[in-house]
Amino acid sequence: MTTERIEVENKKISISIFNILLPIFLLNVLMIIALINFPVIIENSKENVIVVFAAIIIYIFLWILLKPDKYSKNGGLLIGLLFIINISVEDFINWQTKTFNLISTLSMMFLIFISFSIISVMRTLHTHNIIKGIKSSFVSALLGTTIALCFGFSIIYLFPQRMAFILKNDPGFKDYNSPISFAFLNAFDNASNHVIAAPIISIIMGALGGVIALLILRRRNS
Repeated sequence: MTTERIEVENKKISISIFNILLPIFLLNVLMIIALINFPVIIENSKENVIVVFAAIIIYIFLWILLKPDKYSKNGGLLIGLLFIINISVEDFINWQTKTFNLISTLSMMFLIFISFSIISVMRTLHTHNIIKGIKSSFVSALLGTTIALCFGFSIIYLFPQRMAFILKNDPGFKDYNSPISFAFLNAFDNASNHVIAAPIISIIMGALGGVIALLILRRRNS
């Protein structure tokens, strides 16, 4: 391999790493500021805090190891956008009943799950390789989840009164002197679930999408 080609490859890897490092850096800043301002979060939710920070480190290593292509990164941006829409709808739309709110949430989550499969289907059809399809789905979950967490923590800083209003009926809310500390506690709880669940779901849905793509390819060739 020539020196020029090595430099090009190193540049591509650096750019690829930057794609995940930028939102992760922002996420870390948001979380660390919250922990400094509200030590009660660590006292009452140490396990969730550890899970989130550990997952972030694992995300970086996986991103470097998998070396995502442009298609996979675009898939991550799509997933991130869908998460942002879901969070925005949940937090800023006042539904008349809890049933409407539940239907809205389930509909958005279903759309996200289907998107994992579609990402895998398109990649598998293009490469004829189901592993690459699953990989694209998985990578999209890493970037998409990171973007979602950045947005989730950001809106607590930007709209503290709104977050306090939304969570006022949640169990444990009245146990905290600062509603914002409870909002961040809730954010870490949700984040610890998402950083684990989203990649697992992406693999399952990606595998399903890959199988569908292979069946389509087999039918085309028959």
